[in-house]
Amino acid sequence: MRHGYASFLLAHCLRRFNGERTLAAVYHLFSGKKSAQTLQDSKWFQLEPLFGTWKNVTMAALEEAAMALVEQRLALSAKQRTYTLTAAGEEWLAEQAALFPRHLNGWRYHEAEPLFWQRLSLIGQTLSNLVYGRRFAPICRDERTLQWVKQYLLAKGSSQMLAETLYQELIRLLEAVSEEAAVIFTLRLTSAVRIGWTMEQIAAYLQKDALYVQFQFRNVLHYIMAEAEAGRVPMMAELMSGLTPAVLTQSAQKTYEWLRKGKMIEDISKIRRLKRSTIEDHVVEIAANVSGFSIAPFVDDEKAAAIRAAAQALRTRKLKEIREALDGKVSYFEIRLVLAKEVGRWTS
Repeated sequence: MRHGYASFLLAHCLRRFNGERTLAAVYHLFSGKKSAQTLQDSKWFQLEPLFGTWKNVTMAALEEAAMALVEQRLALSAKQRTYTLTAAGEEWLAEQAALFPRHLNGWRYHEAEPLFWQRLSLIGQTLSNLVYGRRFAPICRDERTLQWVKQYLLAKGSSQMLAETLYQELIRLLEAVSEEAAVIFTLRLTSAVRIGWTMEQIAAYLQKDALYVQFQFRNVLHYIMAEAEAGRVPMMAELMSGLTPAVLTQSAQKTYEWLRKGKMIEDISKIRRLKRSTIEDHVVEIAANVSGFSIAPFVDDEKAAAIRAAAQALRTRKLKEIREALDGKVSYFEIRLVLAKEVGRWTS
């Protein structure tokens, strides 16, 4: 990875955004900002896997990665911190495709991930020490997790059988990922005989970019969580108890409940004492995430068809360009709603 993993991740985002968003949009995507714009960008540009997966990202780190791409002539700098990949950049990104963590699902798991990992790592440490008959200091200090694990283990009984189940499930899960990813994940685990390594220690040991190691670990964790949700690994499914991610943000969920009661945008705005624009943001979020939600009450079929045609012809998600192409006869809200329902159709 001559250009660094940050440059690879940025290049992936630049290819999707195709000059329509700035570095700030990339920053908000990685940090998991729950603004209407960032939530929409994640969907419209099919960047959900990366949402909220690099919480401590800085603009300085992204600017450095962007400069590295420009210096290698893999990207071009345009106005207002906007970058696009060159032909060489497109080719380089395609060559590096295997570096993308294919099980990553930040959109779904970025919030549940820390608690799931705390439960898994603490249970692994506890069972290992119980089997060896050793006293230990818990690797996790979070009171919620300590109580949850204590109650879980008390309800289960035999630590020997549970340890065997955990071992067998982890072996099966890790066989499905690359050997390198399995090594990274295993080194993070704490047992009776070894304290789990930090990301930096693993990176030094494997002589890999620390950010790459971080994403490979998260890739495995998200794979395990997905398999748990699907019910294919019973013990992991139990560790996911109460952590099933919500489809909508909390505020959008409240708006959705009012919509289902037959209330219109203006009504909900008054009831919830929120700006109309905020309720509109919620409706767009609902349209993007709830498959059976109809946008018909908010935009008529003729306008929706015109918006789809304009977006497809222009191959853009820039609201202003679409609105201008339709002579201002549609609102930004109507455009956003239609695009929310057309996610992925025009991804290049």
